[in-house]
Amino acid sequence: MLFSMSISMFSQTINDLKINEMLIDNVDNFADEYGRHVPWVEIFNSAYNSVNVAECFLTNDTTGLYNGSGVKNWYRIPKGDPLTLIAQRSFVVFYMDNVPKYGTFHVNFDPSLPGSSNYVALISSNGKTLIDIFEFPEILRHSSQSYGYFTDGIEEKEDENGNMVSNKVFLDYFTPGSTNFVDEGLTKAEKVQARDKYGFGLAIIAMVTVFSALAVIYLLMKIFGKVARTKFKLRKTKVPNTLKKESQGNVEEEDITGEESAALSLALHLYFTNQHEKESGIITIDSSSAHFSPWSQKHLVLKQVNRKR
Repeated sequence: MLFSMSISMFSQTINDLKINEMLIDNVDNFADEYGRHVPWVEIFNSAYNSVNVAECFLTNDTTGLYNGSGVKNWYRIPKGDPLTLIAQRSFVVFYMDNVPKYGTFHVNFDPSLPGSSNYVALISSNGKTLIDIFEFPEILRHSSQSYGYFTDGIEEKEDENGNMVSNKVFLDYFTPGSTNFVDEGLTKAEKVQARDKYGFGLAIIAMVTVFSALAVIYLLMKIFGKVARTKFKLRKTKVPNTLKKESQGNVEEEDITGEESAALSLALHLYFTNQHEKESGIITIDSSSAHFSPWSQKHLVLKQVNRKR
């Protein structure tokens, strides 16, 4: 069961390969590693994981099934070449020059030869499963433009009337080994410059942004200040520290400072403990309690002198 699941996953990955772009009349366009201008075809990996195209077949003749040997125009991609591993959303180019001895990416057929079919097919390693077939018009053999999908790997697109039409077009740019869609749009800076030539709009936007930010900060500070004052008043209400005084017949409340509270507390303490000056010139001295030793109280051990009368 695990083996069948792995085979299924493998086949689904291979099926993500698409023949994406093609050029036959290569006069002075993309050159191979030998500097020759030959027909080429591009394969696109539309998956989001790497796919190895090794041991698959490229051909322009699908008549009959592969019988294992001696089939003309069937090129089996060799394994062992690390460049046959196509990274996710990436491309690989094969040269259709009918000279396979030149390397892994040189196939054994040439679509520019008379009598060749108007398609190129990619077939699985079993020689029976068609992965993708790319048909092209006869005029491509004499065109200076490449032919492929406007959006990479997408066979159909929706037109203005909502109908699905072919996504294959003659491309304005040659893009072997890269995406077919070339964005000629302006950059964001160029778009802003085109819309606001002298920069007045940008200046107004900047000023509005700055002043809006300042207004928000002001409102936040005002709200937080009001909340802080409310909390401070509640805290004072919970711990009352006021005195009432009469002024012109009206009773008013006056806050007591910390120094005044300390003085009042000390006066009350001295009053209740009798530790105070009863009148001017008299000092109140309490005798020590019985549990104190007389040796530590000097006035108890002084010798008393008898007074003569």
